[in-house]
Amino acid sequence: MNTLTTRCLPARSRAVEELAEATAKWGSAVPDDPGISELADQLASVAGHLPEDLVNRSEAATDLKAAVEHLRCAARLGGLLPVVTLYHLRLALQHERSARRDHARPHCLSGRS
Repeated sequence: MNTLTTRCLPARSRAVEELAEATAKWGSAVPDDPGISELADQLASVAGHLPEDLVNRSEAATDLKAAVEHLRCAARLGGLLPVVTLYHLRLALQHERSARRDHARPHCLSGRS
């Protein structure tokens, strides 16, 4: 294992743990030590099942779908290109956090935030 891979492993593990915790907050039953593909599938399911009456649903769903795409990219890379994999994991986290903000953002009935 080269030094770059070794240096990226702890950050990768942390990012996967944070994504697993985030996925669980959306109500998914996350298995112990989930794979990146499993997390992508679970977040994709969440994005497809957001409540229809949620005013901010489209923004949250869009952000979750972006997170899923970055997770799928990271899964395809596997152990190759650890810096790029970490980049995709971090972007997935950013999109999930944005989705959570969109989902929790207060809104008024007139449609203006």
